[in-house]
Amino acid sequence: MISEYFDDWVVKEEFSQEFISLWGGWLGREECYKLDEVTEVEWERFNQLVRLLHSEYEIYAVNLENETIDKLEDLDKYFPTYEEDMNRGQMNFTTIIIPSLNAVLAETWDFTYILYHKNIGTVETLKPLIKNSNLFSFSD
Repeated sequence: MISEYFDDWVVKEEFSQEFISLWGGWLGREECYKLDEVTEVEWERFNQLVRLLHSEYEIYAVNLENETIDKLEDLDKYFPTYEEDMNRGQMNFTTIIIPSLNAVLAETWDFTYILYHKNIGTVETLKPLIKNSNLFSFSD
């Protein structure tokens, strides 16, 4: 499974990117202060998105630090607390594979996730879940 999505644990370049964020687009320099004002309730929206994905799709957790992939069964054991999340590094960010959509969802810096996909239909399929999580999606 790993070779379908990753080269050396980096998502393959052949995947397109859709960005999922608390905001409808990139924050400009004058809006960067918003990053420091994100509340735990706002942060939880990303976990809500993963819960919705888990309720509709079989998903796999990617552990970049240990270079493993495991079927995600118990979300409560998987999610870090708000405090843990604010202090973890990129190797421990949330990364999941959604095989039926041929997609990868990866947490990045600045309260943004990237949906790596090969078909724009994947984005359209997930837009209701993104919206139900009170998040926004956009592409460059």
